[in-house]
Amino acid sequence: MKEKIKSSDIPYTYLLCMKQDCPKAANCLRQIAEQEMGDDVQKWSIISPKFQKKQTGECRYFRPADKQVYALGFIGILERLPYKQMQEAAFRLQSCFGRRTYYRMRKGERPLSPREQKSILDVLKQCGIDAPGEFDAYFETYDW
Repeated sequence: MKEKIKSSDIPYTYLLCMKQDCPKAANCLRQIAEQEMGDDVQKWSIISPKFQKKQTGECRYFRPADKQVYALGFIGILERLPYKQMQEAAFRLQSCFGRRTYYRMRKGERPLSPREQKSILDVLKQCGIDAPGEFDAYFETYDW
């Protein structure tokens, strides 16, 4: 993590982790966010310490402290496709994400996580599109 997280950037309901002896604490966004919480914050949402004592194996709450690349919109990708391929891709993507979410994602109203970007590209490959191009826009942020 290169830049310091400000307390004001942490979403109000973001789950924080207080397990300082965790082997992944130095690279966990939840742990770093907990350390950066300001003294003026009256309420926190935390992962239960009792639950964490019993937890074994990989932590399902771990979030990498590095910024992730999110995408906005894929209208440009669809416009470059032949009509039949575009129809098939739109149908499959609506089946994956639901009609309303599909349209919000397509127009860039809803950011696409790295995992969602991969899902979209996988669907496009299933439709025979090997080089779909770039999403409409990109930005970096933490995986809150």
